[in-house]
Amino acid sequence: MQRIERLPLDDAAVRKLLKLTQRVAAAPNQQVTARELWAALDKGLKDEIHSVLAEMSTGLERCMYCEDSQGTDIEHFRPKADYPEHAFAWLNYLLACSRCNSNHKRNRFPLDASGEPMLIDPTFDDPADHLSLSPTTGMYAALDAKGAATIDVCGLNRNVCATGRANAWTALECLIASYVRSVVDGRPSRAGKILDALRQYPFQSVRSMMSRIYREAEDPALLLADDVLLAFKEHPELI
Repeated sequence: MQRIERLPLDDAAVRKLLKLTQRVAAAPNQQVTARELWAALDKGLKDEIHSVLAEMSTGLERCMYCEDSQGTDIEHFRPKADYPEHAFAWLNYLLACSRCNSNHKRNRFPLDASGEPMLIDPTFDDPADHLSLSPTTGMYAALDAKGAATIDVCGLNRNVCATGRANAWTALECLIASYVRSVVDGRPSRAGKILDALRQYPFQSVRSMMSRIYREAEDPALLLADDVLLAFKEHPELI
C-alpha cells in the first residue's frame, strides 16, 4: 500500500451521487435502498467512477490494497451494508481487486474505542506511517494498531503478495541499474521506456519505500544497494 492522491469527479457525476445519497437518506430502510440503488447504478456513472479510480491507482490499475492484481471492483471503504449513508460518497470509493474485495475485506470494518476506522485509507492516510516493509521477505510489519488491523483484514501478507513485493524489490534494482546504463550510453529512448516501466511496475509501494529510505533513513546504505543510492543521487527522476 502507498499514499494515493484522490482526484475529483466531474460535476455531473457528483450531482448524480448527491441525488442518490438523498434518496438513501429519505428511505425508510436505508440498507435495502442503498443495496438496490447500487445494483441498478447507471453504467455510465459507474464507468466514470471506475475510470477516475483507475487513474488514481498506482502502476497499471493496481488494487489499492494489495497492488498485486488489477483493480476490477469499486470498493466501499465503509461497507454500504453498514454505512448506507456512504454508499454514494465519492470519498468512500477505492479501487480493489476481487480477491481483496470479496475474499478478504468483505464487510469487515473495525473501529477503535473512539469510533474511528482501524483500517488504512490510502487516499487519506499515509500507509508508510502504519506499515514497515522488509525488502528481503516482502512482509509488512505493523507500526501501530491501524497497521496491524489492515494487514489482517486486507490479507496484505498473504504469500503471493509478500513474494511479489520481495521480487519487485529485486526487479526494481535491476531496472534502476539498466536506466542508468541507458542514460550513460546516450540512449534516451530506451531510458524513457525503462522509466515508464519503473513507474508502472506492480507493487509501487516498494519503489516508494526505496525512495523514503533514501530520503529519510539515517543510514540508507543498510537497505539500499550502492548503485541504487548513486542512481537516486544522480537521477532524482527515479525517486
